Amino acid sequence: MKQYFELEASMKYKLADQDTDAILETIAGAYIANNPPHPFVFRCYSKLSIPQLQDGRFDFNMHGKHPEAAYGQYAFALGMLWSDNVRTVETAVNCYGPTKLLLNGKQIYKSGVAEEVNRDTRKIVDVQLQKGWNTFLLVFRKVASGFGCIFGSNRSHSTPLDFMNPFYERYDCGGWLYSEPLDDERFGEASFPDVKRSELESPVRWFPSQARTADQQSMMNCARIFGIQTGKVAYAWSKGESVLPGRNPFVLKGWSTGQLRIWVNSELVAKSETEGLFEVEINLAYGTHNWLVESACGESEWGFSLEVSAGDEAYSFCQPYPVKGTDECWFYLGPMERAEGIVPEQLQTMYSLFKSDDAAREAGNYTYWRIDRPGVWIRPYLHNARYARWNYPIGVTLYGLLQTGRKLARNDMVRYVLQHLKACTTMYSYALWDREQYGYPAINTKLVDMKMLDDCGSIGSAMLEANKEAQDDGFVRLAHIIADYMAGTQERLDDGAFYRESKGYYMENTLWADDLYMSTPFLIRYYKLTGEHKWLDEAARQFLLFKKYLYLPDKKLMSHVYDFKFHMANGIPWGRGNGWVIFSLSELLEVMPEDHQDRVALLSFFRDFSEGLLARQGKTGLWHQVLTDEDAFEETSCTSMFMYAFARGVRFGWLDKPLLYADAVRKAWSALISHAFEGNGSVHGVCCGSKYSYSPDYYKYDLKAVTNDPHGIGIVLLAGIEADRMNRMLATL
Repeated sequence: MKQYFELEASMKYKLADQDTDAILETIAGAYIANNPPHPFVFRCYSKLSIPQLQDGRFDFNMHGKHPEAAYGQYAFALGMLWSDNVRTVETAVNCYGPTKLLLNGKQIYKSGVAEEVNRDTRKIVDVQLQKGWNTFLLVFRKVASGFGCIFGSNRSHSTPLDFMNPFYERYDCGGWLYSEPLDDERFGEASFPDVKRSELESPVRWFPSQARTADQQSMMNCARIFGIQTGKVAYAWSKGESVLPGRNPFVLKGWSTGQLRIWVNSELVAKSETEGLFEVEINLAYGTHNWLVESACGESEWGFSLEVSAGDEAYSFCQPYPVKGTDECWFYLGPMERAEGIVPEQLQTMYSLFKSDDAAREAGNYTYWRIDRPGVWIRPYLHNARYARWNYPIGVTLYGLLQTGRKLARNDMVRYVLQHLKACTTMYSYALWDREQYGYPAINTKLVDMKMLDDCGSIGSAMLEANKEAQDDGFVRLAHIIADYMAGTQERLDDGAFYRESKGYYMENTLWADDLYMSTPFLIRYYKLTGEHKWLDEAARQFLLFKKYLYLPDKKLMSHVYDFKFHMANGIPWGRGNGWVIFSLSELLEVMPEDHQDRVALLSFFRDFSEGLLARQGKTGLWHQVLTDEDAFEETSCTSMFMYAFARGVRFGWLDKPLLYADAVRKAWSALISHAFEGNGSVHGVCCGSKYSYSPDYYKYDLKAVTNDPHGIGIVLLAGIEADRMNRMLATL
C-alpha cells in the first residue's frame, strides 16, 4: 500500500473511528476553505481586439487588420496568461503564412512550409506554463498565401485560455494586442518585448488604440459610445463617496443635450427637459450612494456632464462595482427605449443582460455595460479553479457537500452549494450573449455549448437535488434545457444507447461506462421534477443497453469503454468506471417503483455486479485502480462508490448476505480514514481524469493518484454518509 502520510497524520489517528460526522465536517470544510466563494472578475475588453472563433481560438488575420501591409512586412501579437501553477497546456496553430510563437522569451514553435501553404493543417504545440504571468509573442510575416494565424487552446471547451493585455497602461484588460506593420523582425528571443513597462516606451505602435480621434474628443460621452440614436436613452451608473454628517446641502450641476433624469439610490433627485445647463440643490444621507443618470439622445448630440459639490469641496465618484483594467467611474448602458417607471436597482447590477427596446426583443437584442473608451465593454471572467465552475467532477463534489450539509444541519455548507450553482445559472443568459458578441464565451463554457453528457448530466443532477432547498426558477429552466439536450441532441446508437461521436477526437465512436453517471442521475431527478415516467424509463433503458456492451459476465465487472471503431470493448475493469455504474444504479433502484417493467432485470444486475465487486476488494479494504490487478494502486474514488452502493444495498434490502457487504463497507471506511484521509481534510489516492486504452498499463501507470481531486471529494463524503446510515439502521435490528 502506498503511504501518503504517516499514521499519526491520518484522520483515523485524529478522530475516533465512529465519529463520522467530524470526519465529514473536516473534509467538507477543507474543500470550502480551499475554494472560497469568490465572484466573477469583471474587466475591460475591447471588441476591436483579436476575435475568437467558435472553437475558442483567436483569429490573428493580419491581412484584415492591416490590408495596406506590403509583402515581406512583419506584424506581432502580444498576450499574457496567468497560471496558478506549473502546467502544460495543449495549443493548436493554423497558419495563414510564416508564423513563430515565443513564450517568456523562448521560441517554442516555427511554422514549416507545409503549414504555411495549407491553413487547414492544424499543428499541436504543447506549452509549458510557469507559475504566475506568461508572455506570448506571435511573429507573422506577410506572403502571398496570407498573413497571420489562428492560435489558442486545442480544447477550449475543457481548457479555455483567457489572455490579457500587456503593458502598464492596459494591465488587467482582456484580450491581445497586435502591432503596426514593420519592415523588420523587430522582436525575437534576443529582443523580447518588456511587457511590464509603459506602452509609451515600446518602439512600435500597438492596437487596438486607446486614443480617441479628434472627432470623438469633440463629442459628448454618449455620442462617443453609442453614436446618434435619436429618441433612445442611455444610462450611466456610478457610486458616490461616503457622505459625512453636516455636509448638506449639495449642489448638483451640469450640462445635458436633451431630456435628463438623475436618481440617487432609488430617489429621483433631478430632471431636465431641454438641452442646456441645469443646477439643483439636494441633500445626501450619510454613507455611500448609487447614482443613475438617464440621458436622452437629441438630433445631433448626446450626453451629459455632471459635478457635485458641498460648498467649496467637490464630491467624488468611484466605480459602482469593481472592474479591472480601468479607473473610470461611470459605466454606460444603452441604447434603450425610454420608460417612465424606472426602478434603478433593476439596472444597477452586473449580473443581468438588458433588453435594448421593445422592437429589438423579437430579435433577441440585448446589451450590457460599457465604458467611455473606443470599443471597450465590461466582460466577466471566471478565474477560480473550482468555485462557480460548471463541469462533471464539480457536480459530484457539490452533491457530496450538499448531502453533508443536510446531515450535519450545516446551513452554511448548503448555502455554499446553492451560491455556486446560482453563480452559473444566473449568468447563463449573459454567457449565451457573450458568445454571440465575442465569438466564444468567457464564462460557463460547457454550459452554453453542451457537446457531451459530461457537460450537463452530473452537475445538472446536483442542481436538481439542490433545488429542494433553492426552489429556483433558473434551476428549473436549465433542467429543461439539459433534458432537451439529452433527448434530442446527444449522440445515440441505433438502439438508443448514449455514445460519443466526437469526430476527429481520440474518443471518436465510443461508449463509456462513465456516461451512466453523466446521464441517469439527472434523468431520475428530472423524472421526479416533472412526474413524467418516460425519463425514468430512459434511465432504466440506458443501464440495460450499457450492460449489453460493457458487462464482463465471467468477472461480473464492467469494461471501461466500448470502441465501435474496433467493434469491441476494451475489456479493462477500471475502478472508477465501475464505480460510476454501481453508484448510479443504486440511485435508480431507490426511486424505481416495484412494478416497473425493468426492475427485476436491474435488481438482478445490481446483485451480480455487487458480487463481482465484493470478490475484488483488496486485503486492506480498498479496491484497486484496475480491479483485477492487485499490483495496481489502491484507489479512493472507486472504493468510495462501491461503499456507497453496498451500504444502500444493505439498507434497502437489495442484497443477499447483507452482513458480508456491511463488513466490506466498514473495512473500506476504516482503510480510507487510515490511508487516504489526512487529518487536515486532504483526500489522497484519487485517480486523475482519464482517457481510455486497450492496455491495462495505461490505467495502472499513466493515470496517477492525485490529492484533493474533485473526482473524489464529493464521493468520499457520500460514502461516509451512506456507511453511517447503514450502521445506524443495522444497530436498530
